[in-house]
This record gives sequence, C-alpha cells and structure tokens, in this order.
Amino acid sequence: MTVTRGDGRFLLRRLGIVSMLTALVSLLATAGGLSLLPYAGAAGQWVLGAAGGAVAVAAFAFGRLVILRRPGARRVGFVAAGMALAAAVLFGLLALARPEAGGYFVACMAVLAAYAAFVSHRLAFWPSGEIADEPRVSLGIFLSYRRDDSRESVGRIHDHLCQAFVPERIFLDVERQSAGADYREVIGTALDQSEVVLVVIGPAWLTLAGADGRPRIDDTEDMVRLEVEMALARGQNVVPLLVQGARMPSAAQLPAPLAPLAYRNALPVRPDPDFRGDVLRLVEALRALATVPGR
Repeated sequence: MTVTRGDGRFLLRRLGIVSMLTALVSLLATAGGLSLLPYAGAAGQWVLGAAGGAVAVAAFAFGRLVILRRPGARRVGFVAAGMALAAAVLFGLLALARPEAGGYFVACMAVLAAYAAFVSHRLAFWPSGEIADEPRVSLGIFLSYRRDDSRESVGRIHDHLCQAFVPERIFLDVERQSAGADYREVIGTALDQSEVVLVVIGPAWLTLAGADGRPRIDDTEDMVRLEVEMALARGQNVVPLLVQGARMPSAAQLPAPLAPLAYRNALPVRPDPDFRGDVLRLVEALRALATVPGR
C-alpha cells in the first residue's frame, strides 16, 4: 500500500510554506501598489499599507504555527484567510480606480483570493475537537474487534480517530456494509483500502467461546480470526491495541497463522483517566505511519 505525499505532514508543510510565501508576496504587492498610487492621499496609502501588512503578518504567523504544529494554528488560519480575502477586495477596487494599472492590481487580487480559497479549503477538513490542531490525514484504518469483548472501547476509539483521520477511510463493522455479500470478500476489499489494521484485544478476545463451546479464535471461519489472518498474510501493518487491561497473547496461545501477531508492538488504550493520553499517542503513531514511504 502507498500513501501519497499529499497526505499527513507533507501537506502541513506545504500549507505552511505557501502561507509564508504569501506573506512575502503580500509585502511586495503592497509596496508595488503604493508605488503605483503616488498621488493617493495619506489615508488611502495607510489603508493599503495596513491591509498588506496585516495579511503578511497573519499569513506568516499561520505558516509558522502550522510548520511547528503549535496550538492555535486553526484560529490564526481563519484570520489569515479573512484578511487575504479583504485585501483581495481592496486590490479589486484599486483595479477599477486605476485602470492604467488594472493588470497589476487584478493579479494581486487573484493571488490573495486564491490563497484565501486554499486556506479555507484546508480549514474545512480541520478537526475542531481536542485530538490535534492540524488537518485530518487520509489514512486507511481497519478496526478489527469482538463486539462482546470491546464494543464500548472501540466506539470511543473510533470517535476520536474520526477527528484526526478522514472518516470515510476508517473501516468498522465491515460485514454490515454489504448485506448478503461473502464476508470474506468484504473483509478483503476493506483491507485492500487500508494501510493500517488495528486489532483491538480486550480481556476476553482470546477466550470467548462459540456455539460449540470452543474458543472462537480456534475456528478457521471466525470473522475476527479471518481479519487478522488475512492482514498478516498480506504483510500489512498490524497494530494490536490492548484495552480494558488486556494482556498481549503469546505465540503459543494463538493459532499458528496468527502467531506473528504476538511479536507486533502493542499499544495500550487504558480506561479513564488515561484514555485520552493513550489515544493521543495512538493518533501520533498512526500519523507517523502515514508519512512512511511504501506504506
């Protein structure tokens, strides 16, 4: 599986660099505009200079906050987009007022309007929750779990992941998505679209029994077993999540096809008051995976 370089932190760096370049362009455009208005009154030149300077400061601050991933970047982004749009309107009015320099002012207006549109588009995909102050990452995440073992924990984890990642690429309860379809094919299709498989392991994940009294994990047709087995066989990035105090099963406790799972680094997601911190660490780990070439 390959994650495009437009995802994850590369996109953030690009947004930050574009903002800082826009700050420089705004200063140059303002200086050029003032030179084309030699007979404008002091008030008019002050308005143009203040507008261009404000855009430069806001865009530069937004770019720095984004690149450094500092809190408050989203709020500054709204300010930068609003100021850029206001300055674009001002340059548009100047184009009408000074038709002999209309081409210059229209070009400035187009650059600032494009920047405002670009930032607004990125802010539209920016989570407003507490997970992180950066846009959602497009990462295919497959959640494998047993309802009778960890339904509540998975629901909370899923809600938090949807704040940090594109919800349409988070696969949960895949067997419900295509009624009447062969669930093996449904699982395979979902795995094809996933870069990471999160195997949620609760206290009863290994021991829950089926109708015949045997542990479900020993049933070759068990859905959870199939999900994990197929992901391991495909060489996908499988990350065990230990919830509700569960411990990682040993290789000897697992069926042979699932034995490699025992050697994967597991992440704990503990109950409150540790839940939020553990989920934040999970999100950071997944964001890091989104930038690894070949994933």
